[in-house]
Amino acid sequence: MVKKIAIVSPNTDTFTNPTMSALFKLLQDKDVKVYLFGPRQFPGCPDSLTNIVHIPSLFKLNLFRNPRYYIKHWLSYCRVIRILKKEKIRVLLGVDPLGIIIGGRIKRFPGMKIHLSYLSFEIFFTQELNGHYLKLKNKEIKYSSAVDSLLVQDEKRLELLLQENKIQLPDGKIALVPVSPLKIEVPEKPDLHAKLNIPREKKLAVYSGSVGEWCGTKAIIEAFHKGYWNKDFWLVFHTRNPIDINNEYYAELHRLDADETIPFTLHPHPFEGFGELAVFLSSFDLAFALYYPNNQNPYYGKNMKEIGFSSGKFSMYMMLGLPTIVTNCEIYGKLIKEYRFGAVINNIDQLKNISENDYSKEDAFALYHDLLEPEKALKAYMRMLGNI
Repeated sequence: MVKKIAIVSPNTDTFTNPTMSALFKLLQDKDVKVYLFGPRQFPGCPDSLTNIVHIPSLFKLNLFRNPRYYIKHWLSYCRVIRILKKEKIRVLLGVDPLGIIIGGRIKRFPGMKIHLSYLSFEIFFTQELNGHYLKLKNKEIKYSSAVDSLLVQDEKRLELLLQENKIQLPDGKIALVPVSPLKIEVPEKPDLHAKLNIPREKKLAVYSGSVGEWCGTKAIIEAFHKGYWNKDFWLVFHTRNPIDINNEYYAELHRLDADETIPFTLHPHPFEGFGELAVFLSSFDLAFALYYPNNQNPYYGKNMKEIGFSSGKFSMYMMLGLPTIVTNCEIYGKLIKEYRFGAVINNIDQLKNISENDYSKEDAFALYHDLLEPEKALKAYMRMLGNI
């Protein structure tokens, strides 16, 4: 096994990505030192990960166009190359489109002999792009030819990425790793009925995450307004931070929260890490992982339509045995035929037809154990890198 690797990532949320967090933990268990090049991270590196050296770096798509960033940009590349050579690092991981562009440029630098691995969490599609994103995509395709191995989440996303980026790799150089947390043991479930003042006779449902049409906020509001909501359930609408007063759904969500006749509670509350979040979620009976594609930006188009195993939210719910209502995509449509993990819907009015007999906690647990537990797949990926 190699003892040092480097990662270049343009993302600021590296330590909230379940795959990256699990990979860091497993690399630490093998005494592998990781040099992470990229912007300041929010949140920062956890104290428990002592094998990570974060080196703040500025990377832009265009190397020399903006004089304001020229020196910082050039120095960032020089810093990566210098450390790769000094530490004799032979493995470089590039995260997402800009990460693989950076990695490809570094690999082509004279004298660089490295294995370049592409970690793809977001897939952009040329037909959906223009302007900056089209330039980004064209360069991503160009530097994808330099890729030696690939990590992506599931068979469908692999098919789409290989086709879109014209990547040709043998099966032995491809790792399918779901965006999913390592198994978290919850010693004791919190009493959310008491904590949130919810009637004991109500079952608990949770919507947790962002606020926007793309992630189902509009659909949830519609479910209450049009009578699709099953009133045996009380919905806890959880966000990390209080909803911005300028958000288009601010007023409507607060109206639902204020109406004592509606089984709905707003609960803005930050959690430090996946462990705290898992404890909170463990008390629920039902969850929602809704995704509504649109053309507002390339993250929300076909990339979201076929989200599949790149949804860390879905994986977390399955790990906890929490039956989940999801919007349709190819992977979920196939899985629901084998695992009664919840329900797959096309429209929010289908909520009124979903019965508790349609799903089971046991099937959700089984789905995580069979397909979403990431440790085995990540260890196989690490062995691939270690055999270089």
